Amino acid sequence: MNIVLASVDCARPDAFTHRFYECSKARGTYFDTCIPQAALTSPSHTSILSGQTPINHGVRYLVNYETDATTLPEILSEAGYNTAAFVGGLPLPTGNLDQKFDTFEYVDSADDQREGRKTFGPANLLVNRAINWLDEHDDEDNFVFLHCFDLHFTLQADFGGRDPPSLDEQNRYENVEQYIGRQQRRYYDEADFVARQLELLHELVDIDVSVLTGDHGSKMPGEHGYPWVYNHRDERVGTQFRAVELYDTVIRVPLIFAGEAVPDRTVHEQVRSIDIVPTLLDILEIPCPDVDGDSLLQGDYPAFAYTETYHGQLCAANAFAARMAERTEFGWDDLDSLVSIRSNEWKLICTANGELVPRELYHIALDPGEDRNVIDSHETIVEEYLDRLKSEIEDDTQRFAAANAVDEETYLQLEDLGYF
Repeated sequence: MNIVLASVDCARPDAFTHRFYECSKARGTYFDTCIPQAALTSPSHTSILSGQTPINHGVRYLVNYETDATTLPEILSEAGYNTAAFVGGLPLPTGNLDQKFDTFEYVDSADDQREGRKTFGPANLLVNRAINWLDEHDDEDNFVFLHCFDLHFTLQADFGGRDPPSLDEQNRYENVEQYIGRQQRRYYDEADFVARQLELLHELVDIDVSVLTGDHGSKMPGEHGYPWVYNHRDERVGTQFRAVELYDTVIRVPLIFAGEAVPDRTVHEQVRSIDIVPTLLDILEIPCPDVDGDSLLQGDYPAFAYTETYHGQLCAANAFAARMAERTEFGWDDLDSLVSIRSNEWKLICTANGELVPRELYHIALDPGEDRNVIDSHETIVEEYLDRLKSEIEDDTQRFAAANAVDEETYLQLEDLGYF
């Protein structure tokens, strides 16, 4: 039996339109609203592979991470499967997920500084490695994880071959709006390219169960001030257009389970990345350990989904990230830490720069673009969702560890509570 789990980095639901994805949707279950538990690659993928929230698997930032959580490849290995991962981009290879697989290969053969992908492995090379590995293990039980990095552009992709705009006194781009549009076109071209490679994999190898998803999305022109990011004081603080916000453009991804054992249906109700592990194990009839996610096979879908992004405030605590912040113009140190709680109807976003502070409320059932912040007119909803959010993270101290500087009185109060 061959099982493939492919994560297309930065994949929004509107990226999954190629015929391969449409065929996969038709022969399986398609969830058009899967909510990751983190807006950052490493913690999100750790949730995908463990079924645990970042609070429990312990990965809260991009690089040099470590988790003690039991992961899907470990569970499948115990069940007699060979396990392999073929990874197309950083930062996944900087952590210890490689130790969870029998084979873990980071493909970094392409140098793409101009588009902002740095060194990465295109999807065709990943698929080629996967096909060869599966051929070597023919007639055995196999699990392959693919991390496709092809859609992971930065703002540099909008510049193309032109000279980048000048930087102002705050080290932020001037008149960058005149460049906007190329990155979006490249994004959808690459989405189809990845689909063609995955289609080839499924044509050349018998795949019994296929899981297709993404770790987070990506903001596009016309969405929430692209490419700019604003903090809770409505200050323009950077041009990092993913991983630092919790709008659905960033935290809504597609999810497809395909195979003979999977019912044919399309589901519009939200599910979560942490539901992938228990659902796949349910399909394979393998006992699932105690995880935060739930199997979706019987049609039971979660009422709430939690997501976080602890980003800029962790720079000082992570030497690698601190060096990145010094070299870039993202303005990470001014970004907010954010947490959100989402249902099929509402989403509440709070700053987590210490104590939780509700900042934005969206009636996403009526306002899917999240254009109207209605936090001032729905006090009861805010209270209800804030209570729910607190119940999710009441024992988590990350918001204090990642907090901005606080005044002396607040510091002493938190010190008395054991946070420092």
